[in-house]
Amino acid sequence: MVEGFFDCLKVHQAGYGSVVALMGTSVSEAQEKLLLDRFPELILMLDGDEAGQRASQQWAERLRPRISLCLARLPPGRQPDQLSTDQIQQILRGAHTAHPGE
Repeated sequence: MVEGFFDCLKVHQAGYGSVVALMGTSVSEAQEKLLLDRFPELILMLDGDEAGQRASQQWAERLRPRISLCLARLPPGRQPDQLSTDQIQQILRGAHTAHPGE
């Protein structure tokens, strides 16, 4: 799960077919239910800015009890669409299980 559609395209081009763009950092309850009903695990790859990292922590606290959730940490200030395919793959391979408050 990424923030924007360019991020979504870039991650898809890096070889990850099941990627969705939030178009921001929030999701409605109906959208959350769709995600939880359709995916047994989720990787959050939100932007490396303050808003993206804060949203990642909020999502970890909100979803962790109900789904296997990992966080993919981007370099500060970076977005997935600014990264190379190799960088995206390396970050996603290194994604770690989310524990609220980390």
